[in-house]
Amino acid sequence: MRRLWVTVVVLLLTGGAALAQQPGVRRQQLQQEVMQRLMENYRVQAGLGEEQYENLREVMLESLGQRAELLQRERIMWTALQGQMRPGVGADADSVSGLMDSLIGIQDQLVQLQRQDQQRYAEFLDPVQRAQLMLSTRRFQNNVNQIMQRRRQQGRPPGIER
Repeated sequence: MRRLWVTVVVLLLTGGAALAQQPGVRRQQLQQEVMQRLMENYRVQAGLGEEQYENLREVMLESLGQRAELLQRERIMWTALQGQMRPGVGADADSVSGLMDSLIGIQDQLVQLQRQDQQRYAEFLDPVQRAQLMLSTRRFQNNVNQIMQRRRQQGRPPGIER
């Protein structure tokens, strides 16, 4: 499920070249559309009632914001670590150690966030619905990965295909 959120966040926040070329308002509309489609597909599949759907929406949106922040910090740490490890540049052992610790800490926070989400989902989704959510998000992730792989093979930047 973590991979799903990574992909959703990447699509929603960076959106690749396709979104980067769009005005801010259009980009925001596309972001909302992707999230709405994901949630609506699951709503239908799991047969959620209105209250369950609103609870799901609240948890997902809150979690998405938290994940986006963590993933942004993670990208910064990876970039800094790559900078330390450039060929011909003497890496500072203390900096490298701190960056690695930070990366592991962020990954721990992402796992903890996933646990918290599951606990919150358990308050309004039964085990079968939670399993459907996990499977649905996994299928979504697989589809996104296939699209991104095709785009890389075609020499196009990752983005949203139409």
